[in-house]
Amino acid sequence: MTLLIDADWLLYSSCCSCEQSIKWDEWLHTLHADERDIHEMIDSRVQHYQRIAEDDQDVVMCFTQYPTFRHTIFPDYKANRKDRRKPLALKKTIEQVSERYESVSYIGLEGDDVMGLLATSKKYPNPIIVSVDKDMRSVPCTLLASDDMELITKRKADRHWMIQSLTGDSTDNFKGLEKVGPVTAEKILGDAKTLEAMWEKVVEAYKKKKQTFADAILTARLSRILREGDYDYKTGEVSLWTP
Repeated sequence: MTLLIDADWLLYSSCCSCEQSIKWDEWLHTLHADERDIHEMIDSRVQHYQRIAEDDQDVVMCFTQYPTFRHTIFPDYKANRKDRRKPLALKKTIEQVSERYESVSYIGLEGDDVMGLLATSKKYPNPIIVSVDKDMRSVPCTLLASDDMELITKRKADRHWMIQSLTGDSTDNFKGLEKVGPVTAEKILGDAKTLEAMWEKVVEAYKKKKQTFADAILTARLSRILREGDYDYKTGEVSLWTP
């Protein structure tokens, strides 16, 4: 087995958890982080995932390379995060973890896309995606999101993707249909089973809301986590999904 780990999330959350705030006196207040604590936490969490998988697993850290193709097709992608402070020691931790573990990143892709590509290719034996990101349920894979492994079939993955094509993702700063959340999106898709049938319902819902086919296809492309065949490893070009 091979654990494909969402390194962006793992390192960011570990750095945040290890920050310590100290108020020394009435005037002096500092924030610091011990890099040894950060690496100890990262290694501990990796070992935890390995125990859950109950096998001798290789570990691959999957990283983002900015800017991504989503910023090209939608410049405001994740613009709501620009002013957010990064945790202390994050840059150094990324450098050190990249040296300590096998690490993969591709030009113009987010770590999510890297995991999606590696999980749907035959590059690694029995790949398991390790991520708490709900977006990874739009990839056909074995997913370790908490303390259990979940098999995401292609049908489940496509349905989750089409739900996001209707709802958008406020966390990443792109909208879907107004007043359409996951529950309403499920109702819109109804008993549609194939991707083609679900897409027809998505387009119909956009038209009912006085939005265009272009709006629907943009949201679908932004929310699609890449799968094998969507990316040219030699040129770094993404094949945008076309129905």
